[in-house]
Amino acid sequence: MEYQEFNGIRFYQTEPTDYFRHTGNGKVILMHRYVWEYYNCPIPKGYHIHHKDGNKANNDISNLELLKGTEHWKLHGKLLTDEEREWRRQNVVTNAVPKAVEWHKSEEGKLWHKEQYQKTKEALHRVETHVCLHCGCEYEGSPNSKFCSNRCKSAYRRESGIDKIERHCVICGNIFTTDMYRNAVCCSRSCGAKYQHQKRRDGN
Repeated sequence: MEYQEFNGIRFYQTEPTDYFRHTGNGKVILMHRYVWEYYNCPIPKGYHIHHKDGNKANNDISNLELLKGTEHWKLHGKLLTDEEREWRRQNVVTNAVPKAVEWHKSEEGKLWHKEQYQKTKEALHRVETHVCLHCGCEYEGSPNSKFCSNRCKSAYRRESGIDKIERHCVICGNIFTTDMYRNAVCCSRSCGAKYQHQKRRDGN
């Protein structure tokens, strides 16, 4: 088994992560984190220590840098090959998802869900007074509610243009505006008629 020593402590390389670690008194110390803290300060919560050259055996302080956890994951994600990404996706589908489903259906999983519901049920069922963003009427609804009805919600989105997008007409090529949820591909009725004619002709 490969090992390295630093500050009188022997660290062993372990699978599957290949990080060098020391175990003693019931605690696990990762070498790259220990080295960084030895030369700097305690690692802030939510931060990781990154190996600049990608070699987990190179724990020299010059090869280590402090990164936010989210930045660290993104960086490693960019370095993955297509084969590695596909393997991770398949691993999630084949192993993680079935295990998660099995656990959530187990007695332990059901108990956990029940406990979470008890913790949040007051917030889930809390009713507050709101003013509808569309019609201005007062109504009773959940804390995050913004509209008194689905009708007002749809009307608000239509009038605000929030769902409007631009597309190129498949017949004349002109740009036209339409609702993002519509399947419109033509800018006008005349272009639409030509498009339907082409479809019938190609179908024959």
